[in-house]
Amino acid sequence: MIVDEFDLGPRKKAARDLAKKLIKDIKIKEAPVSLQTVISHLQKEFDLTVSKIDLSKGISGLLVRCSELDTEYYAIGFNQNDPWCRRRFTIAHEIGHLLFGHTCSKADGSKANNEKEADVFAAELLIPTSLIKKDFARLSNIPDLAKLYRVSEQAIGIKICDSRLL
Repeated sequence: MIVDEFDLGPRKKAARDLAKKLIKDIKIKEAPVSLQTVISHLQKEFDLTVSKIDLSKGISGLLVRCSELDTEYYAIGFNQNDPWCRRRFTIAHEIGHLLFGHTCSKADGSKANNEKEADVFAAELLIPTSLIKKDFARLSNIPDLAKLYRVSEQAIGIKICDSRLL
């Protein structure tokens, strides 16, 4: 069996912990997580804009850090052609890159690990473990849970397995 080093390292825990802290800071108590609320909260610390853009197929989103003289601002762009649940995950993923301070790097393996870290962050932000455990106990139907959390059925399925609810 091939073991993914990312699954064993502290980065996965750090990604989940960062999302949990953000959820706690914003006082999110139920699904769905409002990305507008998350973005508004982050705008207190970061000059951040989020916009839909026309990206080529295969590119879901991007985070850009811009510096002008004494100011720094960030822009998240998401592919307007992606399904709505994919756009939500992309925005959450790019927020993960922002909070972790990920930058483009040519170092071997760092890009792949940064992408995995942002994915874990996004999954925990959109489908908090504390909430999915309660909601799975009462719904336990993947399509209904996906609608409740406003994510894809695939994302809910992965989260249910990762949370060991099945």
